[in-house]
Amino acid sequence: MATISKDLADRIVANNGYYKDDPRVYRIVEYTNAWGGIAYGLEYPGQEGKYSPSEYVHDPRVYWEANASLGLSGKSGT
Repeated sequence: MATISKDLADRIVANNGYYKDDPRVYRIVEYTNAWGGIAYGLEYPGQEGKYSPSEYVHDPRVYWEANASLGLSGKSGT
């Protein structure tokens, strides 16, 4: 799983889902990890649902999601 820091998640959001030469991110999921911390995971096209609830992913919520018609939807929950 591609878990990143909040700082990097915010930089990807500011760049409309792009980071350096990486493919565009489809969704950033914020969740509580197994140790009670807040984590941010990246989902690329075709990986939707990768951060579904499990013993390691608690209370997943969309932090940012690309919007096909507009190019972005912005951050949610911040």
